[in-house]
Amino acid sequence: MSTAQMEAAGQEFAAAEGEHAGPPRQLGVPPRPAAAPQGGGLLDVAEGGRLAMTYQLLGEPARVLEIHRRTQFTGAATPDEIMALSWAAVAFCAHGEPGRAQTVARLVVGALGHCAEAGAQAVGHAAAAVVAACDGRGAVAEHHRELAEQAACASGDPALVLLVRAGAAQERIEQGAARDVLASLDTALTAAATGPDRTELPQLRLAAECLRGAAHLALGELDYAAAEFGRSLAGYQRLGEALGHGALGAQALLGLGDVHRERGALGPARAAYQEAVVRAEQCGDRQVLAAALTGLALARGAEEPRAAALLARRAVAQCAGRTRIRALVAAGWVALADERPETAADAVRQAAGEPGAQGCRTVFAELLELEAMCTREPCARERLLADAEAMWTAARRPVAAARTAFARARLTGSGQRETTARLRQLGIPEAAADAAGLLNRATVTRRPSAAVRVLGGFQVLRDGSPVGPEEWQSKKARDLLKLLVARRGLPTPREVVVEALWPGEEPSRCANRLSVALSIVRLVLDPERRLAQDHFIAADKHVIGIAGLRVDVQDFLAAARHALAVAERSGGHAFAALADAERLYRGDVLEDEPYMEWAVALREEAQAVHTELLVRLATAAAEREDHHAEVHFRLRLLERDPYDEETHLGLVALLAEAGRHGEARRRYALYADRMREIDVAPAAFPRPGQRGAGRD
Repeated sequence: MSTAQMEAAGQEFAAAEGEHAGPPRQLGVPPRPAAAPQGGGLLDVAEGGRLAMTYQLLGEPARVLEIHRRTQFTGAATPDEIMALSWAAVAFCAHGEPGRAQTVARLVVGALGHCAEAGAQAVGHAAAAVVAACDGRGAVAEHHRELAEQAACASGDPALVLLVRAGAAQERIEQGAARDVLASLDTALTAAATGPDRTELPQLRLAAECLRGAAHLALGELDYAAAEFGRSLAGYQRLGEALGHGALGAQALLGLGDVHRERGALGPARAAYQEAVVRAEQCGDRQVLAAALTGLALARGAEEPRAAALLARRAVAQCAGRTRIRALVAAGWVALADERPETAADAVRQAAGEPGAQGCRTVFAELLELEAMCTREPCARERLLADAEAMWTAARRPVAAARTAFARARLTGSGQRETTARLRQLGIPEAAADAAGLLNRATVTRRPSAAVRVLGGFQVLRDGSPVGPEEWQSKKARDLLKLLVARRGLPTPREVVVEALWPGEEPSRCANRLSVALSIVRLVLDPERRLAQDHFIAADKHVIGIAGLRVDVQDFLAAARHALAVAERSGGHAFAALADAERLYRGDVLEDEPYMEWAVALREEAQAVHTELLVRLATAAAEREDHHAEVHFRLRLLERDPYDEETHLGLVALLAEAGRHGEARRRYALYADRMREIDVAPAAFPRPGQRGAGRD
């Protein structure tokens, strides 16, 4: 769309709102005429900056980056150059490219030292703040926000003040200043709408309405939040019709989904999140996409935990920063809803290690809640929830604080009436909010869980904790459980079990021994006998099999099948799915029992699937030009099969192409030695570019 068309669309939108507004202009820079860009040709930096600003305010970072690629930069520290680079830095963050965002932000900050123009200072520091916040550098982000506010106020441009305050609003809401955000946005909106230049852009006003909705949501004012998000969504729809683009408004839909989920209206929440996913994908905003996928995973978690887990994994792969942390937390809640406390605990550890996880009260409170529900120790759980409630209170989040207080009351049996009334006053049904979150776990009766690990060695986990060897009274009981796992949990005739455990002995004389071993296994899995006898291990007078027992190798094979199916369809998320599945492979099946013949079939199947994953990962890494990852996966393949000639030669070629010539020569010598060991003549040293993706 040309600049002239965009200006006309902005005027049409303003007329529909009963206002008069001039055409969009570069904030902080006097308006200037510009010719329409022709057919994807190059743009001068002033025109590129104006278009980039317009598309970024519309929530379309993919188009901003397209404009960025077409813009001719000179390297001069001019206001136009700084502003064009600033919008690109923000777009790279939204598009899930933090490394490139950092690179561009460094250029912006460097140029700001040579340009005193107030508009450029305001936009440049605002962009640097966004990038620093995305990286988890909270103090740096706050410093740039302060400088941006000072420059915007000094410029005398009310629209620029609104822009800067809108950029800082979400962070201030996270810090507990939602009421102040509402006041500052109101002041800026009024000034922009009534000032002598009337320079407010409709896109900027719509973004401000979304942020007002987020502030009301944080304050627990759900009706006001819904109204703001709804008003913003309607405005985006009208603007989209004027511009001929119907994918606007993903952020407003995300906010509506959050309001519905807080109220426990999961059907409308899912619908809003799903539409937000579609629009965010079309606009290339991976931050909003990840947040919408996270909300959708939570809204589906209790009823469809496996589907929700896939949504959460997809969200985690989209971006960095707090959005990624919250996606990891969502994955943890979904795992708990699926009775997988160990997986949930892993999500807590991973999220806590992300940059910025410790520096934000609201994020840290979410981590504390999930960690509390991952532990079975009542005192530890009570302490963690109390800390989370204190964090929510300090962050001025009344709904979250009330939710945590209600969960504590349910779990301790004290104060339930008061905390229930408090939730209801805020408009939250205590049994429905956060379908796969805190209230879900606090209001359901948690059943004992048990799992078996056989990848990398045998281990039984009960409620997420390893069972010590002292709890096993019989080696035959352990062997019985291993045998059932090796047979994929399928019902196994008692005669087959007896022959495997007591080879050569009379079956009738071993029937009692088998019954004793079976009783020991059941006692280890459920020592307090809280569940039905056949809950984990089902048996009758003919067969024995696994029932409600999780087995890591089966989880691995299921995840691998899903990942390989995604890779076959060449989906954009194949690498993440393949990597998630490969991480589940901790080692070969029952590698601590190498001589158990009945374990060989399952061991070889898992090995073959793991090899296929490594091959596909090497292929995907090559397609992504991620040479470090490709080297890693090729080395893993050679650990599996040191005589794999194609992988050897591909690795040598890859190292040579990367300029690691000494390592390439050493690897070639190792390859030649391996080939001679099996009486195969080594191939010649590969030529540049002569490498495949691994096995076929």
